[in-house]
Amino acid sequence: MTPAQFEKHIEPRWKKLEKLLTDAEKSVQTPELDELPATFRQVCHDLSVAQHRMSPQRLTQQLNALAIRGYRMLERRSAGGWESFMRLFFVEFPQAVRAEWKLFWWCTALFYLPAVLLAAITPAYPEWSMAMLGSNGMAQIESMYGEASKPSDYVRESFGSGFAAFCFYIMNNVSIDFRTFAGGIMGGVGALFVLMYNSLHLGAVFGYVHYSGNPMTLYSWVIAHGAPELTGCVISAMAGMRVGWSVLRPGRLERRAALVLAGRKAMPLLIGAAVLTSLAAVLEGFWSPMDYPLPIKFGVGTLCWIAVAAFLMFSGRRQTDAA
Repeated sequence: MTPAQFEKHIEPRWKKLEKLLTDAEKSVQTPELDELPATFRQVCHDLSVAQHRMSPQRLTQQLNALAIRGYRMLERRSAGGWESFMRLFFVEFPQAVRAEWKLFWWCTALFYLPAVLLAAITPAYPEWSMAMLGSNGMAQIESMYGEASKPSDYVRESFGSGFAAFCFYIMNNVSIDFRTFAGGIMGGVGALFVLMYNSLHLGAVFGYVHYSGNPMTLYSWVIAHGAPELTGCVISAMAGMRVGWSVLRPGRLERRAALVLAGRKAMPLLIGAAVLTSLAAVLEGFWSPMDYPLPIKFGVGTLCWIAVAAFLMFSGRRQTDAA
């Protein structure tokens, strides 16, 4: 192939890269931008071939300039900031959940089945839930979900405002996620313990409300924020279990290297779980205390569960197909 034929052969690629870089530099969002990394690699290969064949200096300088522009653009796009965070949450996080779908359903079963079992037997054997909650827990539940109680009154008396309640909930919920994840370092036993404890506590609350309170008040309170909060709890346990599994079965890697690799893979799960529980804190602080009619509360709660399920099932699939 002559130098002229080689230049004509690679011209469509560097023309395409030049257009993609121009669009990216002008922040023009086009579907073709997903092809930027692959096109950049192709042009870098063409530059290497051109230098090896001692092509005309004009061509190598042009390709080298494009390679430098491409490197700077890709480095800027992957350097962090809001764009990187949005990609992590909307693309990498749901992809990571789907990649670990067996672990997701296993942790889901470990979380919901004990809760449902304890809630179901509490009306007949209330001493189990009473022992789990203690006297202070039972008094708090009765003040929120009693026959003549309103959770909104409890929030106003305890926190004073929805914003103060939001601050408490976000600190409490996110800290639970991080404790669950950190428990994975002990071979997953710590993560499993935190998951089971929260499951039993949840079952005790629901069972005790059915025994001595107003269940509809409880359901209307938790149905909206429960979708991201409980899902985040399960996913944080997934992240912890993934780290714990790497400690127990490192494979051919050294245990330390396997732990580091598992931690990197689990990080999108942990961050996504923290974002979900933060969204739950917003709903719990500002929406759940609202005294709307039950059909509205249950309608919004149903939409929240559908939105969380659809997000985990479908978000990021376009990027996966493109890859």
